[in-house]
Amino acid sequence: MAYCGTLDVYYLGGHIRYQQLGFASEATFNAWMDGTLIPKAQDMMDNYTGRNWKNNSGTIDLDGNGKEVLPLSRAGHIDGLPGSLLPVPLLSVTSVTIDGGANIAADVEWYDSYIAYECGNFCKGRQNIRIIGTWGNSAVPHDIQAVTAQICVNFMAEAIRMRMLPDILTTVMEGGGNIAALMRAPKVLTVSEKEVLDRYRFREIEAG
Repeated sequence: MAYCGTLDVYYLGGHIRYQQLGFASEATFNAWMDGTLIPKAQDMMDNYTGRNWKNNSGTIDLDGNGKEVLPLSRAGHIDGLPGSLLPVPLLSVTSVTIDGGANIAADVEWYDSYIAYECGNFCKGRQNIRIIGTWGNSAVPHDIQAVTAQICVNFMAEAIRMRMLPDILTTVMEGGGNIAALMRAPKVLTVSEKEVLDRYRFREIEAG
């Protein structure tokens, strides 16, 4: 799901006109925002915070650590999630198995970024712990919606300042340039946006 829509971008960036970016029509401008600008802003936000705000579901395969507390980790295999992101926060857990055994979910407490086994330890192994559940967000928080739109507006304002034309913009946004550096430029990802995103950041933890 998209973190914001073109109307959100228009609400914050109503002063920006498609002609300023060299687009031939408002329709092509809207299509570019929907298909390129907003998704790239989302990718940057996901990588910055180490998570996403989508309603994810599937399996999470983790390495057993021999302890009763098992942190969620990037080291395992996670359905449909890039390796740079953590499957957090957990929203629900329907199944937990060790080495393909019985479902022990009834004996497992789950939290935002780790699970705890009440009746033993998660025995050591390579991706031998399988969790089936959901994680992320059931709906995009309003502040994330606003930050996504603001980053898009900031990017367009910077593009106008730099006099980028649509073909250059599209080339850069589709991988023909350093996307991360451009999206994280101080005038695009400002202190205000960072303050919001920093509240959502997750880091991998070690179980003691």
